[in-house]
Amino acid sequence: MKKRFIALAGLVGFMGLLGEEVPPVHAQSELAMVTKSRPVAPQKLVFDRVLVYEQIDYNGSVVRYQVLLNSQTGQFGFDRKLANLSFPGVVGGYTFVTGQPDGSYRVYVADKYEGKVIMQYHVGKSFYAPNRADACHNRFNQRYRATGREGTQYGLTATEYRASLGPKDTEWLWVAEVPFNSYPLYLFNELALEAKLPDAHSINFSSSLAPNELLVQSKKEYFSEKVNGKPATSTLRLIHFGPTNYSFDVTGYKFR
Repeated sequence: MKKRFIALAGLVGFMGLLGEEVPPVHAQSELAMVTKSRPVAPQKLVFDRVLVYEQIDYNGSVVRYQVLLNSQTGQFGFDRKLANLSFPGVVGGYTFVTGQPDGSYRVYVADKYEGKVIMQYHVGKSFYAPNRADACHNRFNQRYRATGREGTQYGLTATEYRASLGPKDTEWLWVAEVPFNSYPLYLFNELALEAKLPDAHSINFSSSLAPNELLVQSKKEYFSEKVNGKPATSTLRLIHFGPTNYSFDVTGYKFR
């Protein structure tokens, strides 16, 4: 948090221009008169958008999870109650996680011994290098080819791409350009956390999509493998992106 200082320079000189004798200025008392109180830390984290992803595994199991977004700041929110986070070996513990566009994460923990604490994490700087987008586009173009199909949904215009996974196996991607950084979502499972998003079909496309590109759908179809006599298929798709009014109360949390 930045500290604010109010300068009193020039006060004595200005009063001298009036041609009157003035009493000596006591800096301590003057500063006490004008010093403002420190700004109060926000007690709530506010989010105005929600993204809902549906994951269908090869065996047909379906999992959905919701991820929050503050469209003004680019901050993502991962609420334990909404994001369907898995917590192997953890009882209690994590309640909320935020991811910032600079690669920093804050994990809010309600611990019965330490109380309410905030732990900070950061992913590698390489993910936020200036030439990251160009490198991703180069890798993407080596693997995927545009099919010529486009579609608009939830205010997003997505383009379809296709890649070969083998003689018959195929992958399709639908990708949309967005005015926010998607990497806090993509890289969540790369943190050294016990909390994980469902990853039977990974959402981490940070190696092939630029920060301003959002995964709308990923589908992999394996004719070389069969499930109940049909090609093994795995899908991850955005089934909702829209407004919400969601907040998380951070009253009492302190940095560890």
